[in-house]
Amino acid sequence: MKTHVTFVLDSSGSMSTIREDTIGGYNTFLEDQRDEEGTATVSLYDFNTHVNLVYETCPIEDAPELGSDNYTPSGQTALHDAIYQAITETADHFASMGVEERPDNTIVVILTDGKENASETPQPRVREQIEYRQSEFDWEFLFIGANQDAALTAGGMGIHGEYTLDMAHSGDGAEAAYESTSDRISNAREEGSTGGFEAVDRERQDDARDS
Repeated sequence: MKTHVTFVLDSSGSMSTIREDTIGGYNTFLEDQRDEEGTATVSLYDFNTHVNLVYETCPIEDAPELGSDNYTPSGQTALHDAIYQAITETADHFASMGVEERPDNTIVVILTDGKENASETPQPRVREQIEYRQSEFDWEFLFIGANQDAALTAGGMGIHGEYTLDMAHSGDGAEAAYESTSDRISNAREEGSTGGFEAVDRERQDDARDS
C-alpha cells in the first residue's frame, strides 16, 4: 500500500516555546514511519505569515529531518493560506503522476498552536477544498490544535471532530501529539484509514496537561 502524508506545520512566533520538542517530535515521527512496511512519501509545509514548501513527495526514508537551520518560529499564523496551498499543490502533483504511481491513501496533517490571523484565503475556499478531497478522493485530514478548541476550528473547515486533537501547549503535549500522529499514520498504512484520533490520544494530552 502506498501512502502519502502532507504535513502542514505551524512555525509562527508562538511555536518558539515548544520549538525543540516540535523538532524532536517530527523527527521521531519520521524515524517511526521508516520502520513500517509499505511505501510512504511525505511533503512538508511550514507556515507563519508566509507559507513555505520545505520538500515535496519525498520518500519517507530520505525525508530531511527538522533542525535549528530549517525550523525557526517567527511571525503570524496564515493557517488558511497554508492549508489551501498544501491541498492544491499536493493535488496538482498527483495529477502530474501516472495513475499507477499515485498513492492509495493520502493524509493531510495540520498542527498549529494559534488561530488564523494572517491569510488572504477565506475560510470557505479552504472548506470547499477539504470537503471535495474527502468526498471525491477519500483524503483524510488530521487537525491538531493548541490554545483553541480544535474541533471547533477544524469543523469550520469541514474536518470532523474525531479527526481533531486538542494539544497541550507544552513539550509533553507536542511529543504526545507526534506519537499519536505516528500511530494514526501507521494505522492508515496497514488498514487504509487513520480511523481518526482515539481515546488513548486524548488521554496522552490529559496526562501532558497534568504533568
